[in-house]
Amino acid sequence: MSTSTRNNLILDITIFAAFLAIASPKLTGNTIHEWLSLALAAAIVVHLLFHWKWIIALSKNFFQKLFHLSRLNYIVNILLFIMMTASMFSGLLISKSILETLGIHLDVGQNWKMLHNLTSDLSVILLGVHFALHFKWLLSTLKRYLITPAIQLFQRPRAGALVVEPIRIKKEY
Repeated sequence: MSTSTRNNLILDITIFAAFLAIASPKLTGNTIHEWLSLALAAAIVVHLLFHWKWIIALSKNFFQKLFHLSRLNYIVNILLFIMMTASMFSGLLISKSILETLGIHLDVGQNWKMLHNLTSDLSVILLGVHFALHFKWLLSTLKRYLITPAIQLFQRPRAGALVVEPIRIKKEY
């Protein structure tokens, strides 16, 4: 497996798992929800840096002859980035655990909480679309680098192991 593909796959799976964990604060509790969201923000920055060349190339060529799926992917990614940034920013403003740890006390209104809920819900929808657009890559990468090697590992005889070959019996009538 190439290093970049492996790192990308590991990062994508980690981001997806973290996103699933923070999608329901009732599941993790508010403190874990807030700190895991902060870690997720850092992972998303790393993800964007991994794909920076693609972002720049597509940004330069957006209005030229591009495959329509690339444009859709680009637009979904931009919207996902905006929604997640708004969700994380508003979440930070309404945070109890993180801001308290930093010694910051803000008196924010209910509008920030409503904005956080709205952008979080839209992020879930856009992540579903993003996931669907990359589903073929994910399946082929998982198959090529994880599933096939695991199957081959169990099919290979180990050193010193007794290898039994089937005997073919020819029937005569």
